Amino acid sequence: MLKLKHLYPVFLLAGLTQAAYAQTVDTSISGTIVDAGGAAIPGATVTIASPTTGQTKSFTSGNSGEYSITYLIPGSYDISVVAPGFATYQTKGITLEINQQAKINVSMKAGGGNEVVEVHTTQPLLTTDNGTLGAVVGTTEAANLPLNGRKFNDLAVLTPGVTVTNPDNHSSSTDGSTVSSNGNQNTWGQVFLDGVTMVNNRSPYVNAYPSVDAVQEFSVLTSNYGAQYGGGAGAIVNVQLKSGTNQFHGTVFEFIRNSAVDARDYFRPAPLAKTVLKQNQFGGVVTGPIVKDKTFFMFSYEGIRSIQQSAETTTVFTDAELNGDFSAVPQSYLRNPFTGDAYANKQIPVNSVALNIARNYMPRPNIPGTSNGTVNNYSGVQTGNQVNNQYLTRVDHKINDKNQLAIHYLYQGRDFPLTSYNPVFSYTGTYKIHNTGLQYVHIFSPTLINEVRGGADLEHVQQLPAGYYNSDFTAAQLGINQFTLNGVPLPPTQEGFPTITISNFVTVGSGTAASNLDDSRTYQLTDNLTWTKGRHTILMGGDLRHVQDNATTNNTPFGSLSFTGALTAGPQFTSGGTQLAASAGNAGADFLLGLPASVITPEGVPLTAARQWRYGFYVQDDWKPTPKLTVNIGLRYDLWMPPHNNLNTSRTLDFSTATPTLVPLPNPLWKITHKDFSPRVGFAYSFPRNMVFRGAYGITFYGGKFDNINILQLNPPIDSSFSISNTTGPTVTAPTTPAPQATINNPVPASIAPASANVATLPADDRRPDLYLQTYTATLSKQFWNNVLDISYVGVKGTHQDTSIPYFNSGPPNDGTKITVQANRPYPTYGRIRYVDFHGASQYHGLQAKFQHKYSHGLTLTTSYTYSHLLDNQGGDTNGSRSETQIPTSKEWASGLTDQRHYLSIGFVYETKFDMQSRMSKALANGWMLTSLYSYVTGTPLFITQSQDLEHNDNLFQRPDFAPGNDVNTLELPASQRTLNRWFNTAAFQNANGHYGNVPRNPNGLRTPSHYPLTLGLSRSFPMPYNDRHSLLVRLEAFNALNTPQFSSPGTEFGSSSFGVISSTASGYSNRALQLAAKYSF
Repeated sequence: MLKLKHLYPVFLLAGLTQAAYAQTVDTSISGTIVDAGGAAIPGATVTIASPTTGQTKSFTSGNSGEYSITYLIPGSYDISVVAPGFATYQTKGITLEINQQAKINVSMKAGGGNEVVEVHTTQPLLTTDNGTLGAVVGTTEAANLPLNGRKFNDLAVLTPGVTVTNPDNHSSSTDGSTVSSNGNQNTWGQVFLDGVTMVNNRSPYVNAYPSVDAVQEFSVLTSNYGAQYGGGAGAIVNVQLKSGTNQFHGTVFEFIRNSAVDARDYFRPAPLAKTVLKQNQFGGVVTGPIVKDKTFFMFSYEGIRSIQQSAETTTVFTDAELNGDFSAVPQSYLRNPFTGDAYANKQIPVNSVALNIARNYMPRPNIPGTSNGTVNNYSGVQTGNQVNNQYLTRVDHKINDKNQLAIHYLYQGRDFPLTSYNPVFSYTGTYKIHNTGLQYVHIFSPTLINEVRGGADLEHVQQLPAGYYNSDFTAAQLGINQFTLNGVPLPPTQEGFPTITISNFVTVGSGTAASNLDDSRTYQLTDNLTWTKGRHTILMGGDLRHVQDNATTNNTPFGSLSFTGALTAGPQFTSGGTQLAASAGNAGADFLLGLPASVITPEGVPLTAARQWRYGFYVQDDWKPTPKLTVNIGLRYDLWMPPHNNLNTSRTLDFSTATPTLVPLPNPLWKITHKDFSPRVGFAYSFPRNMVFRGAYGITFYGGKFDNINILQLNPPIDSSFSISNTTGPTVTAPTTPAPQATINNPVPASIAPASANVATLPADDRRPDLYLQTYTATLSKQFWNNVLDISYVGVKGTHQDTSIPYFNSGPPNDGTKITVQANRPYPTYGRIRYVDFHGASQYHGLQAKFQHKYSHGLTLTTSYTYSHLLDNQGGDTNGSRSETQIPTSKEWASGLTDQRHYLSIGFVYETKFDMQSRMSKALANGWMLTSLYSYVTGTPLFITQSQDLEHNDNLFQRPDFAPGNDVNTLELPASQRTLNRWFNTAAFQNANGHYGNVPRNPNGLRTPSHYPLTLGLSRSFPMPYNDRHSLLVRLEAFNALNTPQFSSPGTEFGSSSFGVISSTASGYSNRALQLAAKYSF
């Protein structure tokens, strides 16, 4: 284990491995100095000065008149140039953004003495020094655009090619969201706070959101960045904190949300209860000098207090049903799964264990419901309370002209207890994070600068269902016996109330919230040496990271039993002379019969202690062969050391024998890969009339996500969980089908239980290649006045993507009449085998456009548009392979699950700036600000499955057949026929019984609904009469201002009642919600 005391040197050098920090080599000003005739002026002294901090940097131009000043903090700068025989050149107010390489060419006038020529230079808006694609969200947008939950990274959508997943407003225990670009999976990206990683190692979501009032700006780099960037293959988000100046500045704010003024959810009309939210987000930021011109500070605090109650309508048992009387349900009949005939008048025998659970652990009907009161007869409330406190500080210190320091520290603590819709069950969530970093810059000379950075990101998450600790409750107390494999006793941590899922009924059990214990730590150290020699700026360096993740990986800590209606479903037939229509069965009847469709025994909470060292070495030359052309040539080498599990709990299957055996994995878990070389080449050519053509090609590697490591602990003897699919029993058309054997009393009968548990395994070959992307881009940019238009082509080819196949031990399809699921498995001594593989591949093509209007006449505007297509051969990474066969093949090549053809985002801030003679008119008209965020995004593909195991092989992703006369061209309905109850042609499918279905993966034409929310903000700033540097701003924001429902995906499980039906709005999109804010600034 890495001892904390051994890392004090890292803390003392705290910073990042690869992102832009307080000062970075790729935040710079450069150019060429010439005379009036265009001849180079060597030996000129270029000085840049920050008017807010008084700090300066100087450079002497080279033989070709070139100069380059690197490691700059984003902000405003004045430039002066002095050369013998020439008048002093001055220009002021050059705004430098994070990661911007601004080009300021200087033409000097002959003169001497004290003559000064002040030039009003056009703000450099074009990227003229590299082929990198991305965008910067500046101070104006970050501070003023309306944000639901005030999360800075929601504004990343203003960058072409970027999507933000889970953009919720503080509604979960971890509250994480991710940023992805160019069709890449959202787990491949990185987010940095002043250069220090700010993502979880297990599932890379953003683990902290610094107050937007403490953020100066942030950049999103989407492709072909410099060689100093590694450690990930997706988007890189660099968050730049504010730093102090020679004047004190401060802000105190509060943002208030209250559902009383919000619109109703589309699917909860009156008189149903509205979702309740009472939220206060408050805090303040202060900046200023500690020592004038030398030491500066920033301090921020933000707190959140919220109560959220969401109502849900679901189904519970009626008194008649608890007595076995299901005569009121809409099904045509209920099949007796032991005889194949129908229960007379839908009267069933009631299992005593099921009845005890229903009476004591499920609520009773409290609303009339539908279908004779048997459906949607209960309205419950889920309550979440949040207390969140965040403290953030940054200090910048100039030791002397050659040595500078910058340091930051963030602490965030969050408590999030939640009570379920079923009030018997709840969970608690706690969340702590520490993020710290320090940068030291030493200037050997203006042409030779060294930077050392280091940092740490420490995150602890604890999410536990009720009864997890110090509980003596066991499943046997419910009458659920032998809930283990071969009677092996359960450890105390695996004892608890199992999850009982009854389709379309309220859920029961402590495991309704999967337990989540996660202690994620990253320690970083980097050294960069930058050497400017003539027309070359050479960067060389290396970075080191040690990552740790002590985490649980489970979904059913106490096991689960699933009741779907499959046991009482049956075909059309004649009973007692009465013609009975086919029945879909009733899940509630299945439960009261005590007959689960499937069973998963307890997983417990096995812990993984994953450790990994990551090394990166790089060199890059930015060469300017002419003043108009810049060529970037870089090479990076990454060494992802194979991970260790310090607890030695990882197991895998040894396939060298006819019957694979489970063996311990060695440490490290697989062989090292030495092939991760990443060439990066790019260019930028400047044409006359402010036009630039740029292009680039680069390779990025990623070998670090821990989820596929953690699942290797879900093996005996650490975890003995396994799954059973119950036989549905005979029907009149299949009378020889074996009767169901698993019951709620004895869910693991020896007759159908495997000899061993579910297992997860690596391929037999322990040489694991790292995922890599090849990205190629071409961009044409044009600046006119304060506007820039970029049009780009982006192509990305992905190779060796992780994929986890959960049905590797599924046998060939069959009709289920001659062999059980277990006996049909390739390895019948095991249950499910999850196979961790790397055959995933993808291809992305995109046309991306961005229009920016930089601040002028009160207006700041950013518009981005992407037209793209993502293709891949598998549907996800850790758990997501949805290939029909065990290994994805070319047959599975289809639109990716995250493919979005069109994505438009618009954000603007407009301040009234009227020049009027009347003081009163001027006071009334000015001080107003109108802001808006709008996006339009088309839907993602739908993946169609069938609801029952009609392949009889325990394949989790079974697909149906096309009904006669249908194919991929008959799936999409015309707009005039499409409704929320029938989003696509549901009649185009039929069950695939005993064979693989012929419906392809993600068939063309089937998409989720498009989303197009409009958010508006209106504010007014009032100057204080006692001091014009003090002001009070009052703001009203309306999220989804037009109250347009943003619908979620329709049901995609053929055979279920929700197939093709949209019954909710999309996560992350609210109905119209108002937020009132007040902000006092000085």
